[in-house]
Amino acid sequence: MTGERAAEPLQAGLTLTVNFGNPWKIMIPNELLAMLSEEAKRTVMDGAVNDIQRFKVLIEELHWHKGVSVRKLSKRLGVPFTTLWRWMRYEMNVKIRDNVTALQLVKTGRYKYPKRDFDGNDAERLKLWYFVHTDGSVIQNGQQVQVILRTPDPYLALLFKEVFGRYGHVGVGPYRDDKENYVWMLWVLLPLKIYWWLLKRRTPTPIDNNVKLYSVLSIAIDTEGSVYTCNRKGRKTAQFAVVIYNEKVYVVEALYEALKRYGYRVHLYATLKGTATYYGHLKDNCYHIKVRAKACVKHLLENVKLTPPHKRLKALLIRYALSEPSKPVYWSSIEPMYSEIEAFHEEMLEESRLIVKNLHESWRALTEKRKRKQITRTQYEGEREKLRAQAWKALETLKERYDERFKELERRFEAYFRARKPLRPSDLVPVNI
Repeated sequence: MTGERAAEPLQAGLTLTVNFGNPWKIMIPNELLAMLSEEAKRTVMDGAVNDIQRFKVLIEELHWHKGVSVRKLSKRLGVPFTTLWRWMRYEMNVKIRDNVTALQLVKTGRYKYPKRDFDGNDAERLKLWYFVHTDGSVIQNGQQVQVILRTPDPYLALLFKEVFGRYGHVGVGPYRDDKENYVWMLWVLLPLKIYWWLLKRRTPTPIDNNVKLYSVLSIAIDTEGSVYTCNRKGRKTAQFAVVIYNEKVYVVEALYEALKRYGYRVHLYATLKGTATYYGHLKDNCYHIKVRAKACVKHLLENVKLTPPHKRLKALLIRYALSEPSKPVYWSSIEPMYSEIEAFHEEMLEESRLIVKNLHESWRALTEKRKRKQITRTQYEGEREKLRAQAWKALETLKERYDERFKELERRFEAYFRARKPLRPSDLVPVNI
């Protein structure tokens, strides 16, 4: 394994007979067996599977997924290096890493940080898939699945860490795009053999129960959804909606069909490529689903658990306003509170972008020092780790500060609607005169 110490084989935990012309009895040490993923270990330990196939799975897992070199494998298995190399290349069709590939894997941190097998349920699987295919992006990077998120929102950045940090190391850094926007960039590298389903253009499991539906809706609204209220044109009453946007039709169609199956009045719309929007002309077709019937909006918001506080507060405000869906809600009664949420959120984003900008300048200065060879590679890596730690601390500090402000706003909303709630006969206590 990259960076590991050479060690003598430990007590054997398994014996396999490999026959490529001459039979070899190979003792597999417990140390190597302990490094295998659960899926690979099941195959290697399965006596019903051919020994050659078991050996191939063992070698491929250790060489490509755990970073053990051919030379170190030969020492630990007691097989001459040239013999093992020949078996891998010509007999088992297992590719061998060249030096460049090995160095790239070390630089990306593939073997530096531990990774976990996926052990969540189907709702968790859908949650990861929808995060990846909404605000995130995903690519295959060699034998890994690389997931990236770019956002100015500290709450969304920390949600990414919470969701994916269970399965791999989440990195963070400042990023400036080609439009001079400063955002947080987060990434995680996961084993392709286990997380291949994140790359697929279909949901990894059907959305066929309430738990899955509201888990998916929660993450989809958190990332690329919108909970809003606005003034009806030419009227004094307010209208309400929950909308989820995406450029990938397969993402919104799955949710659209699931919402229809569960009785929601939902509409699917397409905005064509080239259409002028608030953010400029669309480069691709954009699709969105919208729930706007008041009873449906209320029911949906009562069942989802939103993380970004501005969306959670908007949902709370709408639920309060729609406590009696049959009654009209006047825009003037909720507009000041809705505008205050919007102002808080925009203020937070501006502060977040400023922090990213300052970190980005420090990051660039460090890179320039390295280019000019003013610092060693080891010093560069050490300083970069400090900047990443500083980025995490800045995100946590920003979240803590705005948590208090949003909580105060929530308390005011609750007090306002509690004061407006009419008394019921049971609330009246007779007074003896």
